[in-house]
Amino acid sequence: MKVWFKRGLFSLVVLAIVTVVGGAIFLLTFNPNSYKQKLADIVQQKYQRTLKIDGDIELSLFPRIGLSVQGLSLSDRNSEDPFASLESARFAVALWPLINNRLVVDHVAVTGFKAWIVRDEHGKLNFDDLLQTPPAGPQPVARSGVSLLPAAHAAEAPQDKPAEPVLLPESLPVPELIAKRSGSETDFQIDIAGLSLKGGEIHYFSKRSNMIGRLLQLEVNTGRMTFGQPFDVAFKSRLSGDYPAADGVLEGQGQLSLDPASKSYGAQKLSLSFVGDLDELTAQSLTVKGNVGYKSAQRQFNATNLDMQLQGQWSGAYPVSDLNASLNTPKMQIDSVSDLVSFEKLALRIRGKNEDQNLDLALDVPRIQVSPAEAEGAPVVASLKVSGPKVLGLGLTLQGLSGNSQELLFEQAKLEGAIKQGSRVAQLKAASPLQWQPSNEWLRLPDIQANVRVEDEADAGSRFEMPVTGQADLNKGKQEYSAQLSSSTEQAQGSLDVTLQDKGKGPLLAAVLKADKLDLDELRSIFWVTAPEVVTTSEPVPEAEAPEAAAEQEQEPAADGSEQAEQPQAQQADAATTAEEPVSEESSYAWLDALSVDLRFEIEKLRSLGMVLEQVKAQVQNQGQLINLLQFNANAYEGQLQAKAKIEPGKRFELGLKLQKMQVGSLLLDAFGNDYLAGKGNVDLNLKTQGATQEERLNALDGGLTVDLHDGSWRSVDLDQSVRDINEAVRNAFSGQIPLLLPQSDPQRRTVLNRVQGSLDIKKGQGSFRNFRATTPILTVTTAKGSRLDLVAQQADITLQARLNQNNLAVEERKSFQDLRNVLIPIHISGPWADLSYQIQWKEIASTSIKKALQDGLLDLLSQQATEAKPSVKSEVEQIIKSELGVKVPQTVGEAMKQWFKP
Repeated sequence: MKVWFKRGLFSLVVLAIVTVVGGAIFLLTFNPNSYKQKLADIVQQKYQRTLKIDGDIELSLFPRIGLSVQGLSLSDRNSEDPFASLESARFAVALWPLINNRLVVDHVAVTGFKAWIVRDEHGKLNFDDLLQTPPAGPQPVARSGVSLLPAAHAAEAPQDKPAEPVLLPESLPVPELIAKRSGSETDFQIDIAGLSLKGGEIHYFSKRSNMIGRLLQLEVNTGRMTFGQPFDVAFKSRLSGDYPAADGVLEGQGQLSLDPASKSYGAQKLSLSFVGDLDELTAQSLTVKGNVGYKSAQRQFNATNLDMQLQGQWSGAYPVSDLNASLNTPKMQIDSVSDLVSFEKLALRIRGKNEDQNLDLALDVPRIQVSPAEAEGAPVVASLKVSGPKVLGLGLTLQGLSGNSQELLFEQAKLEGAIKQGSRVAQLKAASPLQWQPSNEWLRLPDIQANVRVEDEADAGSRFEMPVTGQADLNKGKQEYSAQLSSSTEQAQGSLDVTLQDKGKGPLLAAVLKADKLDLDELRSIFWVTAPEVVTTSEPVPEAEAPEAAAEQEQEPAADGSEQAEQPQAQQADAATTAEEPVSEESSYAWLDALSVDLRFEIEKLRSLGMVLEQVKAQVQNQGQLINLLQFNANAYEGQLQAKAKIEPGKRFELGLKLQKMQVGSLLLDAFGNDYLAGKGNVDLNLKTQGATQEERLNALDGGLTVDLHDGSWRSVDLDQSVRDINEAVRNAFSGQIPLLLPQSDPQRRTVLNRVQGSLDIKKGQGSFRNFRATTPILTVTTAKGSRLDLVAQQADITLQARLNQNNLAVEERKSFQDLRNVLIPIHISGPWADLSYQIQWKEIASTSIKKALQDGLLDLLSQQATEAKPSVKSEVEQIIKSELGVKVPQTVGEAMKQWFKP
């Protein structure tokens, strides 16, 4: 027994000596750096990537197998572009656990790790090939992203006989290989004591969405890592991005679970935080807490006790300050493959401020369960409240859920809204069953029942209601959207059919409005005109301070008063300059470049801008931002109206208008509040201009106006009476008693026109008369050469030539008009359109009797008459007209023309 013991002990000693000596010889003779090129060749052969190791590889065998490498880099597939690199990495593997099929790795330390992740146009990542089966031999440069997939190679390769695929252990994908070796067959386990990474960078670029982002200064520390078991991890990094722009600090910690075999990944006790800028969001604090999991094979996401909190600012098109948002749910699950959706007690809250408006958005989903078999849940409620000068409230309720994941049915979708401005309150109530097919992106509202109600608190009893019925079909999958709505009220009786679809030539918006009656003026006053406040508060100057203020003003020097007088004028000039600055309208209408519009109108009776039109037919189309009024026909004021127009906002404007057998005076009175010109007949107006401001458009205005009216009148002067006054002045010059000859426009006076016809040619904002002729009961009136209208400065310089028609005078009047027989009486009209003056050019009248009367004292009488004229005559006349026409105070011709050229 002792002999065998001695022999065994001796053998062990010899074996130990041999092992030590052999290990020493191996360490002294083995150089791992000589295998760099061999490793690079293997990587190039299997993955078509270039592996470079610029530093030394250090290897130790006792007491642990230790490996240290420096300057390692790996390229993209079939490219010299870098995919990953690191400055240094070191780790050690315990020898004894290897005997028990366990790979126990000591702490892994990595510094300077960098990775460049790229997603191509097809959504493929540049490391997907590392997770797939590597090819058996060298592979040529890929022809496309799809050909990188093994399935693509199999499809391209000719196959004589179908065969079952056989995967060798060495050719298995990395996750499957790890999973196979960690399975129950071999009981092989990988155990890493911990990982520390410092100075890392991860760069991301998506060719699909042009997203560019990176994680810089990345630091990662983990606890014990074992596949299939959660392990602690904490990281810190700086998030930077170009598109969208990003700059901030990202931190997180939790317990990660990685299971490559089932492609399942999870995080328990997750806590993420971000502070910084993310696109248009400035996050003072963004946190995410809870438990999340994702199974890529089933595309299944689940979360429990999820809590998201946000405080910051939003600087988008609708900026929001003091932003506070939260999202909470104890449980949620989304399974795209199995069509499973589950939410419990999901609550979304968003609060903030937009200038002087407070915003409050809320969404509550108590419970929803959707599967291919059934769908059921509690009502979903959403609300939006905006408070401030304007108060807006919206509420949406979806209730009665049924159906399945292919088609969701809601018994009722109810929308309620209210908006308050001043004393006016508008309310909307709408309800309809709702059908939704998520997979087809199709939504349908088959039975819309809505009611619009407007009340004015300042006007007791002022109430308007408009019931609306119809249906809507919104099919995003087919890019087809349609809605049919109808209403019947005193102001609107008709239907509206709207469709939006894309048939390969871009989206087309088509709408057809058919109505028996439509009062746009009434609807505009109800919905768009600002309502007065119920209570208007003013802060009167205290009585004790008012006299003191007045006294101080009286004591100020006259020079200061002149400076104060100049200051408002300067401010007015600045305001006028600002008002004339060109406003870029292209951005406001840029959406027309991507949308075609075809609008048609058929209205039996239309009231708009004061005008009443019947049997209206119109069509509007566009070519980009060029809007074409192809047709506008209507019956109005005993005649017909035809119009065509082309408008390119901020660039050009064209208008063609024809009035046939129409009462022009009634039209002007309804449209502009005056009837300076009246009569029945034809009017032909053609205008063309371009420019970004009103001044530019007026300076570039070209076109013409042709008028042929009969049985009409011209307000502001009575030419027949003026000629009678001239005749009386000439006859009574010696007596010193002559009638009052008003030099100013008088809206109360009218010239009766038997007929008026002629043309106004417009060139660059200047109008010149051509073939103008008007006949009154006793006169024939023409315009002298050089008569013009300045549309830019809104000035008139017109000389009318009136000639007496002896045949139209009564027998007893003919003798009294002997001095004016066959005499042209020039009447000069000049000044701004708002304050025209009329001057009889006495010296131009070729009459011996009139010249003699002027020499005998008529000229002195006229001068005395002008000196004694009251300055309040004009205001008195305006008050008379106001009382005559009620609330419609007549505008001047200039003010009426301005309406056509407003921006």
